[in-house]
Formats: sequence, structure tokens, C-alpha cells
Amino acid sequence: MRTFSSIIIFIIALLLFSSCEKTILEMPSKSNTHVFEAFWKGIDERYAYFELKNINWDSLHTHYGDIITNEMTDEALFDTLSVLIDLLHDGHSGIKSSFDMHKNTGFYMCGPENVSERLIVDNYSKGWGMQIGNLRHFALCNNDIAYIYYGNFSDLVSDYDIDYLVNKYKNTKGIIFDIRSNYGGSAENIFRLTKRFAQDKTHLYNNRFKNGPGHADFSDFTETCIEPAQTTYKGKVCVLTNRKVYSAASIFTLSMKQLPSVTIVGDTTGGGLGMPVGFELPNEWQVYCAGTQIISVDGENLELGVPPDVQVNMTDDDIANGIDTIIEKAIEIINEQSE
Repeated sequence: MRTFSSIIIFIIALLLFSSCEKTILEMPSKSNTHVFEAFWKGIDERYAYFELKNINWDSLHTHYGDIITNEMTDEALFDTLSVLIDLLHDGHSGIKSSFDMHKNTGFYMCGPENVSERLIVDNYSKGWGMQIGNLRHFALCNNDIAYIYYGNFSDLVSDYDIDYLVNKYKNTKGIIFDIRSNYGGSAENIFRLTKRFAQDKTHLYNNRFKNGPGHADFSDFTETCIEPAQTTYKGKVCVLTNRKVYSAASIFTLSMKQLPSVTIVGDTTGGGLGMPVGFELPNEWQVYCAGTQIISVDGENLELGVPPDVQVNMTDDDIANGIDTIIEKAIEIINEQSE
């Protein structure tokens, strides 16, 4: 009986050892070369803008594959992979380790500044004065035009906040909605705001996502539409933009662009309409890259920036004289459209 029991225990132990051995053998290698291959393949299969940006990812594999060695320090490997992240020219792509993180934002922040908060405070609002939630506001032009500033889509805008402003300024000719230097945030705020300026159901844009390893492997497009809110603003609207308008703020710009009462004024946004997807490397570093596409209703891919309806840059002479060239153009547009 003991012999039989011993045989059973031996067989179970052997099976457990075999299972453990198989698990050990199947664990991904953490060598630098294997980490590089996992990094390259992960982006190759997930990134959505190789063709738009004319990036030859294969040639970069050849070049940087020759540079990567297993003798490199973790810091040197991280720095090398960060260079590849930069070559995507995409603020929604990055890498994070236990000791550092990296993403590329410089490509969309190098245009004209086209905004001066101090200038607005000193010469238009005379101090910010009024703020509800995360929306700063004041009246211009003898109370004929309202100005609203929203600086970060990560900051919640409640239904109460925006409805309060719509009601407060309902009798004005127009609203200047300033989102200059807004780096994005929550998509929920895009729709909560946009539907306050829509009068009818509106098709905003189309989106699709990567669904296969090939660079052209995408799902079918899905339409994104909104219905008007119960309380809406009926006057003219100018949305002010600059190159530092990015991500959700760019999507908001594209969405508002579809409304007949809205004019986009300023500079082309920084783009960043593709939303990030992530994956983990064998050494547990985290990588993310843009894995979706948003296309305009007209079929245009505006990942590199949503252009304004009226291009305006702030001039040095105007700045020296305390004038915001872009705000002044918006005032002019609202007055002309209200005649």
C-alpha cells in the first residue's frame, strides 16, 4: 500500500515539475534584444498613423536593432526606445519604466504661442472676476458678447455650470469660447459642451480602431452624433484655438466645427485625435501609442491638426498695445454675422 502511495506521489510530483518547467521555459525573455523586439512589434501592430505620417517602421527596426545589445544598461535601453517614441511625432505615444517615463509633446508645442493670459486679464477681463466650476467668464462690448475660457478638458464641466452660462448670456450676440493651450482630457466634456450649441442632431465625426497586425487593418467607421441639450445657446459662437490645443480639445474643435453657428478662429490645433492603447514589455515597462483614428465628416484625417475657419496669429504690435488679435477677430466675426 505504501509502495502504491509512493508511486502516486511520485507521479504527481513529476507532473507538477513538468508543468513548472514548461511555465519557466515559456516565460518571455527579458534580454534587451527581446525587449526591443516586443517594443517594435507592439507598436508595429497597434499604431494607427504610419501611413499618414509616412513612417518607415521597418527601416527603423533595421537601424536600431543593430544598436541594441544585451550589455546596454536599463537606462541606455530606455533612452533608445524613447528616441523611437519621438520618431512617431505623437503626443499619445510614450513609454514608462520603474525609474523614468517619456512622451513626445514638443512637435505640437513649437508653433506661435498665440495667447497671453496676462494680456487678457489686464486688458479684457480686468481681473478674471467670475468663474463657475472650471469655466472663467466675463462680458465684452457693452455686454453684447460673452467670453468663456476653458483651460483643461481634464477639469469637469457640469451640466449646471454650462447651463448657468447659457442662461446668463442667452441674450448676447455671441459667445467667444477660448480653449487656447488646452491639452485635452475627458471626452465626456466634449459632448456635454458641444450639445449646448447644437440646434439639431449633428454628425460630428467618424472613428475606427486598429483590429489587426497590418498597418491598414482597421474596423469599419462608426459615426459619432449628438442631440441638442434641453438648454441651448442660440447666438453665434467663435472657438479660439492655437497649436497647444491637443487631444480631447482638438476633438472638441472638430465637433464644434460641424455646427452652423460656430466659427473656429486662430491657429491650427496640435491634433492628437487618435486615442492611446497600451501594452507591456517583457521587462514590465509600459508602452502606449495612438491606436484609433478620427476622421472628419468630409473624410479628412486631421490627426496632425484641425485647421481654423479663420486663420489669425497674434501680432507683436498688438501684443505691445495690449490687444489680443484673435479675440478682436472673433468680436468682428460675431458682429458681422449678427447684422
